Amino acid sequence: MFARFRRVKSVQPTSSAMTAMGWSETIADGDVQIPDRSDVMRAWLDAEWGHCSDLQTRELEVAGENITLVWLRGLVDLVRLESGILQPLAQVSRRRIQMNELVSILHTVNVREISTKSQFNAAVADGQVVLWMRGKSQSLVLDVSDAPGRSINKAENEPTLEGPQEAFIEQLDKNLALLRKRIRSPRLKAISVRVGEYSNSTVCVVYIEGIAKPTLVQEAIHRIHNISVDGLNDINKLRELIGDAPFTLFPTTEETERPDRVCGNLLQGRIAIMVDGSPNCLLVPAQFIHFLVAVDDYYFHYTLTLFIRMLRHVAYWTSLLLPALYVALLSYNQDLLPTPLLVTVAAQHRGIPFPTIIEALLMLMVFEVLREAGTRLPRAVGQSVSIVGTLIVGDSAVRAGLVSPGMVIVIAGTGVASFALPAYGFVNSSRLIQFAFVVAAGICGLVGILILSLILVTHLVSLRSFGVPYMAPIAPFSWSDMKDMFIRAPWFAMKRRPTHLETVNEVSNRTPVPKQKKASGWDLSES
Repeated sequence: MFARFRRVKSVQPTSSAMTAMGWSETIADGDVQIPDRSDVMRAWLDAEWGHCSDLQTRELEVAGENITLVWLRGLVDLVRLESGILQPLAQVSRRRIQMNELVSILHTVNVREISTKSQFNAAVADGQVVLWMRGKSQSLVLDVSDAPGRSINKAENEPTLEGPQEAFIEQLDKNLALLRKRIRSPRLKAISVRVGEYSNSTVCVVYIEGIAKPTLVQEAIHRIHNISVDGLNDINKLRELIGDAPFTLFPTTEETERPDRVCGNLLQGRIAIMVDGSPNCLLVPAQFIHFLVAVDDYYFHYTLTLFIRMLRHVAYWTSLLLPALYVALLSYNQDLLPTPLLVTVAAQHRGIPFPTIIEALLMLMVFEVLREAGTRLPRAVGQSVSIVGTLIVGDSAVRAGLVSPGMVIVIAGTGVASFALPAYGFVNSSRLIQFAFVVAAGICGLVGILILSLILVTHLVSLRSFGVPYMAPIAPFSWSDMKDMFIRAPWFAMKRRPTHLETVNEVSNRTPVPKQKKASGWDLSES
């Protein structure tokens, strides 16, 4: 199952929780202690950080000891560096001072000790200040980092009318803080792993202890720990490296930029994977149903959500099958159409120089080109190009007699139906599959659609996401999990977490069903 992964010894967990789960922090092969001599230290810094114009060093003499501070310009808060490190060191009046005494003197939030060269380089690259003292093979890491980044803004790819408006940014610490703000419990665990020979990126696995299945957490850490790449700067690269079934068109991990959605899934027993530098988060395991669920479903009343979810399911299958059905009915199965409709459609196709299948493929291709052009252009221009371009191209093609009006309506309806789906990555898979359905319909009609549908369903049933069936709770069927699939049951009715996740604690809601008196309203006497 993991044949495509190769263990790399330079990837080191950075959380003490790893030890409790059977993982231990080990020093990478070939790593050595930090030099304790000044001349050796200078030579090593020149060899490692030579030609790095942003590397800053400050040599000080404190209580008769030679101290060197090393940091990178632009990644350190200079105000905190001056007030929390330089000024306290300048005020030391002792004759001799030990390294452990510096911890109480330096006014920084976080101070830790390191002893190897790889830890030294990683701390400097992370934007922290490293304090080295002559004669010591250990150094202190002083956290005064201030990496550049944008502020927390609204979610752009997953907008909602109600509920929180915050979205993740490119800084992992702030993303974790957004989760901590919503789940204020020490059981919310975050395990960090370093990945990348050169990028040394931080990948964080977040879960709730006592809810998430322990073997699921270990599986995620195992897959991340076995990644061997030069750099990991994007969540999509991680998704392809740890996902199941790498050659399938369907995503086996869910991607989101909303912390409220992540917290809701963590409470259900799933785990989140975040990469420092990426504004998106992965949720695993992922099922087919998750990609047809929008965050608005949990902020509106459940009666309205019932209609919206059913409409979204219809829109998905419409975007997938509508062009193919149109081609099949006109090419092979005309007898299934009512006579008045058949006469109208046949009249529209009179004089069209292309067969129906070629006409459908050309229109789908033109629509995809216009959609891609609208995505790549600036937002103010892209929307105008996609709307005006579609109208002009469609009207011109009909007037020129290249396509029929019915085909334009079908392709436009297909595009509108795909826009109703909340997951963009999931929509991309249907955009490709609909071409295959059109070809199958043009060759074998409805029989071709049926055969390809059986192949598609068989493929979906065979998929797994971190060991969990992709089509759960339909296959295998679970009646209790159907409360949050095609419909969303009221919150007081959803008392258990999904059974296919095999959570440690299955009960999620202990609130009794609300009761109301006919005359005096709510019965406030019951506790």
